[in-house]
Amino acid sequence: MDLSELIRRYRGPLVGLIASWGTPWADAAEIAQDSFAEAWLHREACRGDWTQPDIFGAWLRGVARNQHRNWIRARRRRERIVKFDSPAVEQAVAATDPEGSDRIERLRQAIQRLPANQRQAVLMHYLEETSVKDVASLLSVSPKTVEGRLYQARRALFRMLGNEPPASLIGTVLTCL
Repeated sequence: MDLSELIRRYRGPLVGLIASWGTPWADAAEIAQDSFAEAWLHREACRGDWTQPDIFGAWLRGVARNQHRNWIRARRRRERIVKFDSPAVEQAVAATDPEGSDRIERLRQAIQRLPANQRQAVLMHYLEETSVKDVASLLSVSPKTVEGRLYQARRALFRMLGNEPPASLIGTVLTCL
């Protein structure tokens, strides 16, 4: 299996997984890219046959977790050095946020309140339209487990949103995350 095939298969789920850890979407994509580079350069260090998709997916998740931890440490260092108290900075950040309705904001908040495993499944599956099989491979669980998590997440979102169907909003809100 070559690098382009691995990226094609795991990019969406990996970005969704990293975003489910509370990382902004653009940063999650960058961390995923760094994770692929690190995993590819050190693929011989993988325990097991890295050419097997399930083994590589689980190993890639561990590499991504380490890259995410490094990103958090670097972010904390930067925050100690640079304080963003300026109103101009706040306005610039607010201008980059997509304009959303109250319904989208409620759905966003509801997704954040989901249990971690359900939030991961929702972000990985719906954001990049990743197959359940690929999500399962990256999370090292069965496809039925991913389907169950998605089902439970949809039910929980339905209740949190006051019986408003979340399915019509999920695609919209995830593009705004």
